[in-house]
This record gives sequence, structure tokens and C-alpha cells, in this order.
Amino acid sequence: MSSAADAQGLLERLASTKPNNTQIRAIAKEHGKNAEVAAHLWNSGGFSARMLSYLMLELKAVDAPYIGRLLSDIEAVADAREQSQLLDWLIANVIMKKAALKAETAEWISGPSAVRQRVYWSVQARSIQAENHDHNERLLQHIERELPSAGPLQWNMNWCAAQIGIADERLRARCIALGERLGLYRDYPVSKGCTSPFLPIWIGAVVGKQARAE
Repeated sequence: MSSAADAQGLLERLASTKPNNTQIRAIAKEHGKNAEVAAHLWNSGGFSARMLSYLMLELKAVDAPYIGRLLSDIEAVADAREQSQLLDWLIANVIMKKAALKAETAEWISGPSAVRQRVYWSVQARSIQAENHDHNERLLQHIERELPSAGPLQWNMNWCAAQIGIADERLRARCIALGERLGLYRDYPVSKGCTSPFLPIWIGAVVGKQARAE
């Protein structure tokens, strides 16, 4: 069976079942890696198909121009929630799994593309380590300066500040103070069992949990 036919079969399955993220992962595991099928799924433009395509990509064939094409398509997605989920899965399932792709995002801290800047801050948040103190310091200085007016980047920058405060004890008080000063997400509605994105609560909750686990 051709890659196009395989992809069409998957598209029909997705359309009939409307799978959630867990089910999409199960479908990907069932079918394995296939770059050509992944490309057909992505080009279909469907949300679930694109989420599935990430999991079927062969990472050795994914380079910076490939990621650039995906990001251009994501920038054109009108639904903000779908755009965010597509970005999250691209980062978690593709970019973070290949060092060369992570390195590519290091220059995306500024520029005309808000989507690329969101990727930058998300990659940084996922990569924070206590021993990288000087790098954490530079990131926090930028966040302290830009977070109040960061607009669509606020969520990602706030997440990065939380990870710095959690990982780097020497910068923790500054991250907490930043949250107190700005009050960002202080009254954010949180479902039962979830942690508030308000920096003092977020950092305190995770650090406290880590201390209890030791």
C-alpha cells in the first residue's frame, strides 16, 4: 500500500473516531515511524492529523528548514487553542528530542515571529538546570524586564521564570518577588489537583513537593 493510501486510511480513522491525545499516541505506536505518511498527514491541514504526524516523523530526517515549514503552517492556524497545542507537541515530541533542533531555537528570543519566540521560551523552560546559573541569570534579567508587556509571550516567559525559581535556589527569591510584584495569574482559575501559574504558588508547591520527597 502506498504512503498516500496509508495516510488516507488514517485520515478516515481520525475523522470517524475523533481521538483524544492519548488515543492519538496509541495510533502512532500502532503504525510506527513513517516520514512520508507523516508528511501527507501534515499537509491535510487537520488538527488531529497534524498531531499524529509529529509522532510518526523520523527525527533523523527533520532539520531546521523542515521545522521552519511546520512553524509557518502553525502561524496560519486561526484557532488559538489548536495553535498552542500544535506548538506544544512540536516542542515536546520533535524539537526537544534532537539537540540540533534545540540549538536552532537559541536565536529566536527576538524577531518578527511571536510563534518562534514562544518556542524559544518553551524550550528554555524545559531545559533549565540549576548548574547553568549564569544562563539562568541572563534569562531572568530578560524576563524581569519584558514580562509585564510580553503579551502573547507572557505564559511562556512566566513558565520559564517558574522553572528557574524551582531549579536555581540562588534565583528563587527573585522569581517569587517578580510574581508578587506583577500579580500575573494571581487569580487564574485552577482545576482541582492542578497548580496555579502564579509564580509564588507554583514555585512554592513544586519546591515543597521536592523537599517532602527527599
